[in-house]
Amino acid sequence: MKNKVLIIFKYSHGHWNIPVINQFSEYYDTEYLYISDYKNKNFTEIVNDINNLIKLKRIEVVVFDVDYFRFINFFFIEKINGKKKILITGDDFELHELNAITASACDIVLSTCPLSALKYKEKGYEAYVIQFEYDPNNNNVVKNSEKKDIDVLFFGHLTPDRKEFLDYIVNEGISLKNVGHRAHIVGLPEDELIKLISKSKIILNLSKSRTTSVKNYVSENIYKFYYQLKARVIVAGLNNVACVSEYSPGQELLFRGDEVPTFFSKEECVVILKKLLNNDELLEKYRNKFNLKVKEICDFKPIYNLIEKLDHRKVKLVRFPYWYLRIVAKQILLKNLKLSTFIKTIFQFNIIFSIIKNSNFIVKFLVILESIVNTLWYSFILTIKPKK
Repeated sequence: MKNKVLIIFKYSHGHWNIPVINQFSEYYDTEYLYISDYKNKNFTEIVNDINNLIKLKRIEVVVFDVDYFRFINFFFIEKINGKKKILITGDDFELHELNAITASACDIVLSTCPLSALKYKEKGYEAYVIQFEYDPNNNNVVKNSEKKDIDVLFFGHLTPDRKEFLDYIVNEGISLKNVGHRAHIVGLPEDELIKLISKSKIILNLSKSRTTSVKNYVSENIYKFYYQLKARVIVAGLNNVACVSEYSPGQELLFRGDEVPTFFSKEECVVILKKLLNNDELLEKYRNKFNLKVKEICDFKPIYNLIEKLDHRKVKLVRFPYWYLRIVAKQILLKNLKLSTFIKTIFQFNIIFSIIKNSNFIVKFLVILESIVNTLWYSFILTIKPKK
């Protein structure tokens, strides 16, 4: 009989949710829910509902999807009654400083990037690499072999610097199919994109990520870009396609040079692409090695074994920084806040008092003052705001 797991997602997002659910479902009796569905309940009510579900279903393992959703914070996770708690992250490069504090309420961290996992291990966490692009039900893989009549394919967010990069490649005589999408413009439907991937000889991956939205609270907006391990590398391997990629340290930890050829400049990229496109035997050699490695790193069974043998080695924090406490306080109080629920919101201040009890006087004063202002201001604003 399978043990039971509950996955707490921030909201419904099929591309991310379904592979996660399917991977856990191979080994667990899996339940899942979306915090975004709790539109008319406050922090305490959501916690109580989830704990009632855990008790009713006799769930032991609880998984928390934390990226870009601060409501799932340390204090929320601490109040959830799971015997084993797991934090999953796919964009830790942006949110590591925030996630690392939240993770102290969990027994293990699962990250899609090996560099991210090492950062957690450096702090004393049990952390391991997992690839949530892999779907054991093959919902993101073309099942039939396609004729590969596209030389090079690029997909993803098409920033100005990426467009300049791609234009250079085309001007150098490379046959490139570009299905990149700009900000606020939806890309191809997933099924159409997967078909294009399977028909391609090479997937071109660009690793640079802009830092305009990076929320690491230490070096925000200082650096022009980060070299991030991208999911499109894994997607290429799952669909039996070779990949040529811009450098990223996470990728370097996963793949050797004879599995994923790597470049730093557009000139190096063109040299590699021409070399592979002009030598079918060499291209096939790279593709086979790469595809085998991707299948190896997508195996969920080692992760299952780790979860089953967890020794509850949690990291203890010296203190919670002021910026984290004020974020948590705001998110707790603003959940379902309006004039009609004002009295119920006042009772949420008991939670605020409990999370700042070990802070110094200045932090306590600032968090409480801001919480009072936020409660009064947003209860009015959110009440008169037109409903969508």
